Amino acid sequence: MSEFSLNALFPSLPRTARGTAVVLGSTPTGDKIQFCNGTSVYTVPIDNLTNADIYTEHSHATTVAKTSPSGYYCASGDIHGNVRVWDTTQTTHILKITIPVFSGAVKDIAWDSESKRIAAVGEGKERFGHVFLFDTGTSNGNLTGQSRVMNSVDFKPSRPFRIISGSDDNTVAIFEGPPFKFKNAFHDHVKFVHSTRYNHDGSFFASTGGDGTLILYNGVDGTKVATFEDETLKGVAHSGSVFGLSWSPDGSKIATASADKTVKIWNASTQKVEKTIVIGTRIEDQQLGIIWTKKSLVSISANGFINFLNPELGTVDEVRYGHNKGITALTTSTDGKKLYSADAEGHISSWEIATGKSNRVFPDVHTTMITGISTTNKGDLFTVSWDDFLKIAPAGGSGVDSTKTVSNKLSSQPLGLAVSVDGEVAVAACYKHVAIYSQGKLTEVPINYNSSCVALSGDKQFVAVGGQDSKVHVYKLSGSSLSEVKTISHSAEITAVSFSKNNAFLVATDQSRKVIPYSVANNFEVASQNSWTFHTAKVASVSWSPDNVRLATGSLDNSIIVWNMNKASEHPIIIKGAHAMSSVNAVLWLDETTLVSAGQDSNIKFWNVPL
Repeated sequence: MSEFSLNALFPSLPRTARGTAVVLGSTPTGDKIQFCNGTSVYTVPIDNLTNADIYTEHSHATTVAKTSPSGYYCASGDIHGNVRVWDTTQTTHILKITIPVFSGAVKDIAWDSESKRIAAVGEGKERFGHVFLFDTGTSNGNLTGQSRVMNSVDFKPSRPFRIISGSDDNTVAIFEGPPFKFKNAFHDHVKFVHSTRYNHDGSFFASTGGDGTLILYNGVDGTKVATFEDETLKGVAHSGSVFGLSWSPDGSKIATASADKTVKIWNASTQKVEKTIVIGTRIEDQQLGIIWTKKSLVSISANGFINFLNPELGTVDEVRYGHNKGITALTTSTDGKKLYSADAEGHISSWEIATGKSNRVFPDVHTTMITGISTTNKGDLFTVSWDDFLKIAPAGGSGVDSTKTVSNKLSSQPLGLAVSVDGEVAVAACYKHVAIYSQGKLTEVPINYNSSCVALSGDKQFVAVGGQDSKVHVYKLSGSSLSEVKTISHSAEITAVSFSKNNAFLVATDQSRKVIPYSVANNFEVASQNSWTFHTAKVASVSWSPDNVRLATGSLDNSIIVWNMNKASEHPIIIKGAHAMSSVNAVLWLDETTLVSAGQDSNIKFWNVPL
């Protein structure tokens, strides 16, 4: 029996930047979509919320990934112009080849229908595009002829082969080959060309751009066939930039995604709009990317949300929420059915643990990084953020009702939060204060050190404040006043503190990688004879198991360690690379054997750690 296993994964959302297209990939069967965030490539099933494959071998931020028509290989690009071709059939993803294509970001990648050639385009100094043989990396022609960044590329799926590309010089280019060479450029757009795509048999291709137009061309020679026009608009398809287009699998329709916050479904033969799907009215509802697979039509909103659309009805079937920035704090509902996660931009997501179904708490409670989050048995949600507020969102609807949030201004920056289960007492560790929220009133107690984290014992007797002065300050709490009863010295800044559920122990972790449990009844003397320093970098978070026997720690070293109080001298369980290339920012026990972790990589993972 293994020491641990990964039970479920709630994956990150795609990385987005306003006004920049998100290029999606998919598997040949159309049952998974591919996108990028951080240094990772995500291959996410359409019909499963708790499973995804993450490729983490890029050393720079990834930009685009496309799987070959054979399904055996994926080519992924990054911001430094590298294309990595790797095996998709094994979980180890053995690298086939790395090609430095140009100096800047790779914007788009296309495979030919034989899974032999790869075209990559983007931002370069000496060139903006390249076509090469995937197994050897040797050049298979020359994609020159456009004078600025190339944004989009596609292969004609049938012979005679062609490559098409769209550029910031407002042109669409066509290349003949192999070996490929420039044939012609078309000047039908008056702004940047964002997307160029062939239909399934290569008889036509289409292009879209910043001018809101959608144009249809002959697939072989690039003769312009038609311009699509929405009758409610003058001569254009959308009232904003069109960042992406995707043909339906049978080639009869085209879906377009636009900054005007809509996705439109077009009839390819009549060039008329059949459905307009309005995603929303806020700026975050701009549509930056789209892909129509054999299984689903998927678009990406400017905030990274993944929309599953129904092209027949013109409706949104499902939205996947989550995070695409580092997750900074986690908490669960007291019944253990819901998980709340908070991120570096102040967003809060709620998750059904059993199914992985997600929701975003709207309106946003905070505007910047959330440093503490906690739920009460009434279902209220307490949060502190770098906007210097302690806020309480009351229970309501299917989770919390953030329209009724109560705000308490703090006089210095909060770095940690501890809340009693009944919600009667909340303590925030602030830079120059300890803030106590009790019976609806906020009291601030000045301190003569800078705090970093805080814990409250379950019986509301003790408050432990970790300091940047390398000490744990233990206070007795009565009402809203604190009296210091013990100061525990460490060799480095304290990073996390936590009381066990039975109030018998207090654990403290620090910058010098130490994890030290103390006995509460024994005047906070060290409770373990063994030095627990297995992490190789700063420990970021700590959590007690419900049975008070085990401790989990997450660290900057990408790993999670599970320590056992009853077997203090034995080697702990180490989950190495729990969040690859990412610090583990939060750990939390759901029950005696289930541990949840969240990382800077925006992923939430569920681990089974048997006793």
